[in-house]
Amino acid sequence: MAENTKQFFQITEAARACGLSRSTLMRMEERGLLTPVFTAPDSGRRYYDNHNVARIMQIEKFKAMGLGSKEIADYFAQGGEAEVLLEALETRLRDLQRSVEEMRLRAAEGESLSVQMMELPAVTCRIRWCEGLTTAERYRDMYDFYGACVRKGCVLSDEPLFTISERTDYLEGYIGQEPCRYGVCVPVRKNRAAADAVTLEACRVLSVLYYGDYSGAGAGHRGAVHGAGDRDAAVLLAAGAAGGGIMGNGRPAVQVSRFCYTNL
Repeated sequence: MAENTKQFFQITEAARACGLSRSTLMRMEERGLLTPVFTAPDSGRRYYDNHNVARIMQIEKFKAMGLGSKEIADYFAQGGEAEVLLEALETRLRDLQRSVEEMRLRAAEGESLSVQMMELPAVTCRIRWCEGLTTAERYRDMYDFYGACVRKGCVLSDEPLFTISERTDYLEGYIGQEPCRYGVCVPVRKNRAAADAVTLEACRVLSVLYYGDYSGAGAGHRGAVHGAGDRDAAVLLAAGAAGGGIMGNGRPAVQVSRFCYTNL
């Protein structure tokens, strides 16, 4: 093939055509995403053809969609089966939809509330079980455990902190005044999680997303309860009493919190 290399492109030509650097193409090769059509045995010089260039462009498109090197490599390894990438893309779409929902609430004036059924993805986290009743207690426990995870050297994920509450009184239409047990959950990266981390499976939940000053959260949720169905009213009542918040400076937090309920 050596005498026919003129019909191919050298690495600088292929990289320039794709708007990339030479080193980017080399990394694609290292990760198993790209194989030159020919590599000179004496010099190691790489040559690419039209199919290689088209593949590079496709890889870049997949990367822009948020897909990782392993997902892209698996796609090519399985002959370009769309199902290989579809699940990953649908997961990213749900993540984007959650982010868009949060930003819409932030863009609204005053406190805002959103209620919907949604799929929550699996999440790996460290959990500390606590007991309390007030928003201040929950905030304190979340703040303390978050700091403990950082000091322990945990590699945090970009998922928000959340709590798992064991209270069920809201299903009866009221909120009791007895302290309840709840787990403070700090999401961590699964591939670098400590031995005591657990993975909570993906599940379908009724999600109540609240944005505002938590000093007024109860009133906001009670307003949303009016006209809701029995099930929705119950979880809205629970969310209104749950309080919450993650990081702050001791003042009432104005931010987004999500309360999710599965035992409905």
